[in-house]
Amino acid sequence: MKKKLLTILIVLLLAVVTVVATACGNGTLFEKNTKRDMLQLTASVKYADRASQVTKTELNSAIYNYAYQYYYYYQMGYLSESSYKAFVNNLDTYFTQENEVLAKSEAYTLKCIEVLYQDVLANGTDAQKDAVEKASTKGKEYNLSDRIAEIETVLSAKYLAEARKAYNEDMQTAFDKYRDAYETELEEGSRTSKSTDNIEKLILDTEMVKKEYEKGASSINLNGLKVSVKYKDVEEAVELERSDYTVTGFDSSAVKDENEITVTFGGVSEKFNVKIVAAKPSRPVMPKDEEEEDDEITVPDLFEETLEKDIDAAHGTDLAEYKVLKEAKRRLEQSFESTYRSYSYYYLEQLKSQVVKEVEAKYTDPITEATGEEIQIRYNELAKDQLENLKVGTSSYDSAMTSSDGDDYKKQVVHTDEGYFYVQHIVFNITDDLKAVYTAAENEKIWQSELDDIYKTQCAKIGVYISNVEYDKSAKCENEDCDCKECENYKGEGPFVCDGTCSCKQCLSKRFINEEFAENIDDYVSDPNFIFDDTKVNEDGTINVMEVIRAMYADLGTVDGESSLADRQEIIKKFKKWAYMLSEDTEAYYTLIESGKPGYALGKTQSSYVSEFNALARALAYGTDAENYEIQGTGVGSYAICYTKDYGIHVMMLTGYAVDPDHSESLEDGKYFRNNADAVTSITVYEAAEEGKVAEGTLAANIGKLIVEEKQAAAKGAFKLDFYQNEIEDSKVTTITYYDKVYEDLLESYNS
Repeated sequence: MKKKLLTILIVLLLAVVTVVATACGNGTLFEKNTKRDMLQLTASVKYADRASQVTKTELNSAIYNYAYQYYYYYQMGYLSESSYKAFVNNLDTYFTQENEVLAKSEAYTLKCIEVLYQDVLANGTDAQKDAVEKASTKGKEYNLSDRIAEIETVLSAKYLAEARKAYNEDMQTAFDKYRDAYETELEEGSRTSKSTDNIEKLILDTEMVKKEYEKGASSINLNGLKVSVKYKDVEEAVELERSDYTVTGFDSSAVKDENEITVTFGGVSEKFNVKIVAAKPSRPVMPKDEEEEDDEITVPDLFEETLEKDIDAAHGTDLAEYKVLKEAKRRLEQSFESTYRSYSYYYLEQLKSQVVKEVEAKYTDPITEATGEEIQIRYNELAKDQLENLKVGTSSYDSAMTSSDGDDYKKQVVHTDEGYFYVQHIVFNITDDLKAVYTAAENEKIWQSELDDIYKTQCAKIGVYISNVEYDKSAKCENEDCDCKECENYKGEGPFVCDGTCSCKQCLSKRFINEEFAENIDDYVSDPNFIFDDTKVNEDGTINVMEVIRAMYADLGTVDGESSLADRQEIIKKFKKWAYMLSEDTEAYYTLIESGKPGYALGKTQSSYVSEFNALARALAYGTDAENYEIQGTGVGSYAICYTKDYGIHVMMLTGYAVDPDHSESLEDGKYFRNNADAVTSITVYEAAEEGKVAEGTLAANIGKLIVEEKQAAAKGAFKLDFYQNEIEDSKVTTITYYDKVYEDLLESYNS
């Protein structure tokens, strides 16, 4: 049985791949006939006088993915033999069903195009109206290029930019695979046109090569390296191309003054050194608030347009790069041809996806708030259901509290008393020298307070890099001949060592705060001169860690049991910004900033985190051994420091409780607890309640968001349901013609 299905899969695969030329010499003709066959229509679609289609290639691609999934599940034992046989014996049914799904999906896309088209005619400018009318495909035969032009005119800039971004990312990923494969071939095959006989020596010109790398750097930057070969009895040296020689020895796993790099050609080697320095924290730009986002949306160039520019730029300046780009492009396009597709086909698929998204958003975006009555009804429902689930012993509570890939914790109303709470933290990594000092002191069995004093004293030797919030590592330099050594557009005519004064937006020298930047930092922390008042800045741009902690404490202030939600909000927001600037724990940073999760979820019992981390967290949450710490404030928003010899200095803040002690009530002798609607179940970020609105971050707000999401999904579903139940069945609006005989030949092959 497995053999039969595997045969089917091979037939399917061959159906969507170019047939190799035959030995009889008529391969080209055979390939043309195959292409003509595979581009036959299995369905033609019309909606609102627009045409679309489904081809044999598209249908077979969909079936192949479907068939492979069945084959895999059966092979792994997930499917019973009876289910497996039923699939194999009913492939004709699956072909028919899938063909209908593809055709109706095309009709739905045409519906969405029509909606946007009419919207522009009703609300657009004269120029926009003129553009959509000229690009309209109403009453025309289906043409891929025309459909692209039409969709580009009806899509708003936001969704057009998203379509191109997604398309470019997909194309770049595919292109990079071919590029990597070709570069590997060049290295392994030692393809060179230069003679490897009678070599006297290699001559290296490394003047313009980057000589300093941070620990953990993925690869060496060979821009600017010139390698020449001097042959015996030949006066002039011959310059080599990048593909002629190999470069080995780069190792950034440890800090070192000299990392020896070896350049080899024809069995002859020459060496030069680079330096590996301590890694500096590099973080993305601090996310902007929605009201700060730029109104103007830039629609990126298409991948193939950018690639052509890169190829032209490399031509005549970097022959090795030019060669690699050209070959990778050829292989990518060859892969398109093997399935009778093109750049345009894949671009159109992304455009169609965004057309649907924009139309569906029109039906969901207006739904932004839930009423107080709706929140109360849902609150009561959740409380009843969760209490019943807990009574019968389900693990929904534990999974919600500990899951890292869901937002269930925001909806928890009734809890057992497991003591869950949330913290966020900043860590300053320590040096190996400090670890040794701390370990030696620890071995002397001295008191913890004395050990901490030694730690603080030694910390005076640590420098901290402060992130520049204006630095954007993803920014593209607009200067085609940039004078920044760190820039990808650098042409070797600027300064040897960049001082951060260049025009490049992505210069690494701008990642960290300097005095000039600090003068404009008042929107970021409360004191614009928090760093440079009586603070020594080290030559490498770092600032003493204890000075930074002092400034942080001064900026955060304290909270107590009487502090309002607004006060606690402010201190947590400040802590988040400090974490952005300082934390050297990238996992904690991304948890805090990017995902919106509550940081770390812990309980009263010991977790998998280091013991010192756990102890301080429990001291903040429940006062356990609180006398061992200098805790600032009380309750949510309180913070303190702990020291770990293996990781560094931790500044930790309590940011919320699963069972809010100030807003919960005991149920059934204290076995269960129910949070009130104003309980703060997760304080990643929340805002004080505005008049007539629910405070963000409270249980009521989280339930409100859940209701809005459900309403939006329902509105989108209603729009689609109306189309499929009414318009798709109305032959006056939608016409779909199926050509089942087009794929009968394949079915005959399967059955044989």
